[in-house]
This record gives sequence, C-alpha cells and structure tokens, in this order.
Amino acid sequence: MKKVEVKKIEWQAPKNVRAYVTTRIDGFSKGKYKHANMSFDVGDSYLSVKKNRKDIVQSLDLPSEPNWMKQIHGTKIEYLKNPKIDLVADSSYTKTPGVVCAVLSADCVPLLFTDTEGSFVGVIHAGWRGLQKGLIQKFIKTIKVSPKNIIVHLGPTISAKNYKIRSDVYTKLQDISSDIFKKIDDTYWTLNLSLTSEKILRQEGVSKIFFDKMCTFDNSNLFYSYRRSNVTGRIASIIWLDNNAE
Repeated sequence: MKKVEVKKIEWQAPKNVRAYVTTRIDGFSKGKYKHANMSFDVGDSYLSVKKNRKDIVQSLDLPSEPNWMKQIHGTKIEYLKNPKIDLVADSSYTKTPGVVCAVLSADCVPLLFTDTEGSFVGVIHAGWRGLQKGLIQKFIKTIKVSPKNIIVHLGPTISAKNYKIRSDVYTKLQDISSDIFKKIDDTYWTLNLSLTSEKILRQEGVSKIFFDKMCTFDNSNLFYSYRRSNVTGRIASIIWLDNNAE
C-alpha cells in the first residue's frame, strides 16, 4: 500500500508555518472510504483510519500527533497550549511550536490561519451552520491578532453549483451578502461556502486570503464529498509552527 498523499499548501505564510492537506489517493481505507479517510466518526474501520493518521505523522515527520477534533458544526474554539486529546470543537489554535492543529472536511470549508509574524496557527471547520452562528467572527475576536495581519487559506470545498440549499437555510444566511446565493426556484438556492467565508473575513477586516479553488464534489479522485455520497470519508488539513524552519 502506497503512502497517503499530502500536498503542501501554497500561500504567503511566514517560513516557520508548515501547512499541508491530504487527498484520498492511496492509504489504508477501503470501499466508499478509499483510500485515505482521516475520520473515526464516519463508519470506516478504526484500524484503517489509525494507519492513515500514523502514515501522515511519519511521512511529514510531524513534531507531535495532530490534535484531532470531533466536529459538531458548533462554535467552540480550543486553545492548545499543549497537545490535547478528545477535543469536541470546530476550531483550534496554538502559539506553541510543535503543536499541530488539524481540521477534517468533505464539503465544508477548512480554514487555516496564521499572521504575518508567524506567532500563531489555527483552524476552523466552516459549514453553513458554523458560518451562520458566527464562528469566524468569534475566532478572530478570540485570537486577539489585528485583522490586517491575519493570513487565511481556504481549502478544498464544494463549489456553489453543487451545493443546493432550501429556503430555511437561505433565510438564516441572507444578511451576510446577496452575492453568496443564486436562486434556482422559490424553494431552492445554491450557496457558495467559500465566498461566504471570504465575505465574513473581509467584513472583519481580513484581506490576506488565499484559496484552493478545487471542488470536492467534482474531483472525486482527490476528495471526499458528503453531497456526492453521504457515506464517505474526510480529508485532513494540518498546520503547525516550526521554529527550526529555514
């Protein structure tokens, strides 16, 4: 079995910030989860997921085990002064070198954060519920970093054309911006999760924003998509401070 594929995230972050995203190419998961599912919570074999996680720790020579979150579409943010286990949250951040933040995703937006000084790193799992509940705004307030110095990367997510929502979701998000929707009929709209995240970030004063424009729904060879198949895996986006980086 080949190693889990990981890709270096391309963005203008300080040299001491290390960030990667996995794909589903190669790994130990089988069936609908093949090959590199990183989540214990979607019905995959525990042993397969454990092997996939161990593989990226070894291949990236991570300084510690990633701090995996049990994500619940909420607004809880965990500060990781030291590594923690059994996290139940949709966001985490750290200022400690060697502590690895991780976020799992299929169609939701994985957001990675740092600043121009490389003083912290953090992650957010942003689906429509988290966006509606103000998770991004809460995170920016919590980290106490000037928005003009914050750098954000928006990872692979489902494209607007593939993300249809009903009127009840539209009503909950319509105050953010009219640009994030496209009306299909009186019952359905499409929603652009990536653009919604960007709009909120810019409203909060963040302008250093980078994007992975690949659609999780369309690129079935690379990514999992819950909208494509509700029995599926999750990729991982990971980030940490490496003070030994040159």
